Amino acid sequence: MAIQVLSSCSIENGAVVVNGTPEYSVENDVFSDFLKSAYRHLDISYPKYFKMDKLCQLSFLGTEYLLKDNDITFAEDEVALCFFNGQSSLDTDAKHQQLINEGSKVSPAVFVYTLPNIMMGEIAIKNKWYGENLLILRPDFNFEEWALEADLLISSGKATYCLGGWVDVFEDDYQLHLYLVEAAGIKMKLTSI
Repeated sequence: MAIQVLSSCSIENGAVVVNGTPEYSVENDVFSDFLKSAYRHLDISYPKYFKMDKLCQLSFLGTEYLLKDNDITFAEDEVALCFFNGQSSLDTDAKHQQLINEGSKVSPAVFVYTLPNIMMGEIAIKNKWYGENLLILRPDFNFEEWALEADLLISSGKATYCLGGWVDVFEDDYQLHLYLVEAAGIKMKLTSI
């Protein structure tokens, strides 16, 4: 079965682009400042955002911008999340290790973000989605390979929609390419023999 892209969002180099249209941008902004200003531009209230690490904040922003003008109402179990990531949670891992090296008390608020799949948990909690989720670590993003994974989630009957793509953060280097997709044809059902 093939999938079709319903919407897309890219965030890199201080710019947010939704469905090919620039949505927000700043010049020469430090990444952490960009994350705050892009969030404020959304004009939403989600205080937990400011407790998240940069990987979670970036994936959260991408999802919010992607869904902002979307008219689809999702049931709680019909959205699968499928993300590819290159650096894992290395940015937060380095902060966690620095606390250990300094002999400081290790913070549970930092430790919880030493797993890269927590970004999908944050998105699922915010949207009250309880569907499948998959995180694949790889050195770079290939849309065709991601689309195959999304197609498997949808064609297996585990989801009606799949949201995901590429999210990667290390220090001030960041890149996000997210897509919301659905089946583009007849849904096949897999049955076991």
